[in-house]
Amino acid sequence: MSGTSGPRCSIVIPVHGRAGLTRQCIDAILAEPPGASFEVIVVDDASPDDTAAVLHGYGDAIRVVTRGANGGFARASNDGAAAAEGEYLVFLNNDTIPLAGWLDELVATADADPRVGVAGSKLLFPNDTIQHAGVVVCQDGNPRHIYAGFPAGHPAVEKDRAFQAVTAASMLVRRDLFERASGFDSDFHNSLEDTDLCMRVGQLGYEVRYCPRSVLYHLESVSRGRNSKEIAANTRLFKERWGDKAERDDLRRYVEDGLLRVRYREIYPIGIELAPELAAAIGHEGDRFVELQSRQVADLLRETVRLTAHVADLELGTPPGPTSTAPAPSPSPEVAAEGLEGLVADADRLQLDIHAFQARIAAALERGSAANGGPRFAPGDRLAYLELKQRIAPVIEATVPPGAEVLVVSRGDESLVALAGRRGLHFPQEPDGAYAGRHPADSAEAIAQLEELRERGARYLAIPATDAWWLDHYVGFGRHLSERYEALTHAGAPCLVFRLDRSAG
Repeated sequence: MSGTSGPRCSIVIPVHGRAGLTRQCIDAILAEPPGASFEVIVVDDASPDDTAAVLHGYGDAIRVVTRGANGGFARASNDGAAAAEGEYLVFLNNDTIPLAGWLDELVATADADPRVGVAGSKLLFPNDTIQHAGVVVCQDGNPRHIYAGFPAGHPAVEKDRAFQAVTAASMLVRRDLFERASGFDSDFHNSLEDTDLCMRVGQLGYEVRYCPRSVLYHLESVSRGRNSKEIAANTRLFKERWGDKAERDDLRRYVEDGLLRVRYREIYPIGIELAPELAAAIGHEGDRFVELQSRQVADLLRETVRLTAHVADLELGTPPGPTSTAPAPSPSPEVAAEGLEGLVADADRLQLDIHAFQARIAAALERGSAANGGPRFAPGDRLAYLELKQRIAPVIEATVPPGAEVLVVSRGDESLVALAGRRGLHFPQEPDGAYAGRHPADSAEAIAQLEELRERGARYLAIPATDAWWLDHYVGFGRHLSERYEALTHAGAPCLVFRLDRSAG
């Protein structure tokens, strides 16, 4: 700890497992101490691994707050703040690697202007592209990290400026202001609690500022898992609270940064110019390929980081059990990669091979992890989803006759509604058929849209296994389906299929 009394900054790191990541983060902080005096407070949020032993090894260099039950990011962060002594609270994810000067730049931003209540860092993926450069509220009402995936030195991410919100993966907040705002709201669970806090800080008359000179690497979503049900609940809460108050400012930022231009003519249509790195023209095959490739690269990068982090965790404990005797996955047959479709197919096969390899690793580590109580490893959700998609289409083709309209709970995934010989439709959807960009507010809304689309010709509904939680969360919607319509598949299938023109029973 730099400074033993009255530190200016209290660095609060909430952790739940992933001891290897926590050690890497703390070591980076202590290796190059900032100029500002600081203390490190690690909140052990009921970690299931040997995090406690790792933290004990730092002695007086850090302070540890131990929670008896896992409460999530908001509760753990609030507990750390309650124990803090600093003038500034600096919330930091344990899956970050701070670079030299990161803390001093945040402090300098706050010291330079008393109106700045929150300051956030530039965060990079391990491939030196942007993970966070400020948070905007998009036209669909959802907060998103602006310019994620852009090069780290792009002019648009080098601007020191105000935003409605920044991420708490690395965020400085004035301590007195944090207390006035009542801290993080624990009604949000592991997402959007930071955006909500920033919105409340803004209502108090303070500025939320992005500081591009404070730089860290962020191994996004490795430290704490998230699931679709939690994200949906957090999104609904955010929109209920801020839907009519938050500025939908993404387009304004793109115009400010010269990435979007509107050319007005005497008569319509107007001309719109988009920077190629910002958006792709809808329907252009080359751009569709670039978008698919970008998503695949991002998924593979995330899974590689996640696997590396798990190996780091295992190095802290007992070696894993004996090597799995499971057979190696059969090599994919060579397929000519001529044209865009071939390239996309090759990338898909590569991702499926990685998922199969992760499954073998999980099997090999299971015995050792169970024996020593250490961290468990499971194949990544993103690649598991790709593998699941390969099995969904055959199920739909076996249960839905050619030519029929089938609604698919798609979360906007166009590949799920691209069904051979059938007309796939997004559910829920906008009036023009595009994905709605959100989950239904409640069962009544889901039922109303289902029945409207059924009246317009939809005869089947498909719910992928990854979205089976709908039937538990939207209880009334689930009851409506089971009481009125015939289920053609059952639990355990890659997707549930309901026939909408025949009654159940």
